[in-house]
Amino acid sequence: MRNLIKAHERVKDFDWEHSYAEKPDRYPTKYKIPRKTKDPFRHLIRDYVSMEQEKDDRQYGAMEDALARSNSAGKAQPRWMEILKIALPTVNFGEYAAMKSCGQLVDTVDNAELRQGYMAQMLDEVRHTNQEIYLNRYFAKHAADPEGFHIGLKARGINMFGIAGRAALEAFFVGDPIEGALNLQVVAETAYTNPIFVTLTEVAAANGDNVTPSVFLSIQSDEARHMANGYSTLAAVVSNEDNLKYLQDDFDRAFWRQHSFLDPFLGTVYDYFQKDRGNSYREKWTEWIAEDWVGSYISKMEPYGLAVPECFAVAEEHMKWKHHTTAMLAAASWPFHFWRWDPLTQSDFEWFENKYPGWYKLYGGFWENFAQITKASDGINPMAAFEALPPLCQVCQMPCIMPRLDCSEVRFREHVGRTLPFCGAMCEKIFFDEPIRYEQTRNFWQQNDGTSLDEYIVNSGLLRSDGHTLIAQPSLDTDRMWTIDDVRAWGMEITDPMVAISAQLAVTNGSGGAPASNGSSNGSSNGAVNGTSA
Repeated sequence: MRNLIKAHERVKDFDWEHSYAEKPDRYPTKYKIPRKTKDPFRHLIRDYVSMEQEKDDRQYGAMEDALARSNSAGKAQPRWMEILKIALPTVNFGEYAAMKSCGQLVDTVDNAELRQGYMAQMLDEVRHTNQEIYLNRYFAKHAADPEGFHIGLKARGINMFGIAGRAALEAFFVGDPIEGALNLQVVAETAYTNPIFVTLTEVAAANGDNVTPSVFLSIQSDEARHMANGYSTLAAVVSNEDNLKYLQDDFDRAFWRQHSFLDPFLGTVYDYFQKDRGNSYREKWTEWIAEDWVGSYISKMEPYGLAVPECFAVAEEHMKWKHHTTAMLAAASWPFHFWRWDPLTQSDFEWFENKYPGWYKLYGGFWENFAQITKASDGINPMAAFEALPPLCQVCQMPCIMPRLDCSEVRFREHVGRTLPFCGAMCEKIFFDEPIRYEQTRNFWQQNDGTSLDEYIVNSGLLRSDGHTLIAQPSLDTDRMWTIDDVRAWGMEITDPMVAISAQLAVTNGSGGAPASNGSSNGSSNGAVNGTSA
């Protein structure tokens, strides 16, 4: 141990800046970080590389040997395998964003100990990005229905929920690098990697997928170091009182940015795509985030100047219903996507009602109706139940129908001549604290406004290899699958719901803009989605 300490101290002596040119301030930060702190893992790159090589040999060897010969991917529950088509590309973008964040931190933070940790983490994130791309490719070769795995990396930039995922995860590297570290290391990795890489591993194994655990558990074995990096970064920040005037607001924003996408997304993946069921996502969320992250970590930081975010209480209340609302909209809009749905059964209904008392009254009618309109021969458009699709939040890009249709917290505000929608008070506050970061964002509806649905599907590459059948399907039935001709017969055009909402607000208010909203504006939101639970 003494030799390790001495070696680590010697390595830090080689940290220098060149004297022949001024260092460019590429990624400025408002935070003041001390030059000397502690690296709790005492990273030595030589030992690090040896350790990671051994893990890679085990993982890739298992995937290409025993798991391939046993056809593990082909035997997994189809319901579970379908959601991996969107889950893997989304998580993969998070790894890429994390790599960029750590690169910025290495460039910005003038502290040898912290930079050692950031460098090792950046190499980890490169490794994770490659692992998950390899896993995606593996499923494209070995899954029972590989269609959809090939398009995930492209579709995360053109899919409604893929865009929302990027909006959240880009917070790792857009803006102040220390705020990026709060998003990445303190919130996403410390709070959410357990629900992602541990909890989803349990679901995968229970549903016959032994390939995903071999990758996810290898990744999670690195996350303890990343959590330690976050703690070291946070300790360095709170050591200077000048930083405290920024820290709480940045931390609150970081938590909400990650929660607003990750919880409804992970909740849908976890609760709606299990076949052999165990715990609910809300139970796992309570264990990993409410009790472990908040109870054992963040709540103990208050003496040092960091408190639990005020919006955490709102998030905790929303966890009862938020992901159920997201799943309902995702199912109703299935032709926009690139995975198949497996309609819920009576046993699913009983499980949901047991885990979320009151679920059936709120959502059961929709899912019973959805199961009846999956046959392509009937040609029923599930989105016909919508008067209009819901607006998407200008900040988080998620639908403005949270936490439920009957009690949405949607609000509309005028900004430089435009009426903008927000899913609730926190996203509204985040926008007006720093509008330059969000005002130019064009959401999914705006990008495709005026495009026919069949044209969107063809242009986005959402057809199977026959060039005729949709990748997305509302069921796992393969007897008569939906085709582009079935969708074309609907004559549906994608429209931005804010066009109609802005006009309605102008008439209501007798002016060309929306009023400042200090409370929820349920009327416009609920009117846009009446009938979805009928």
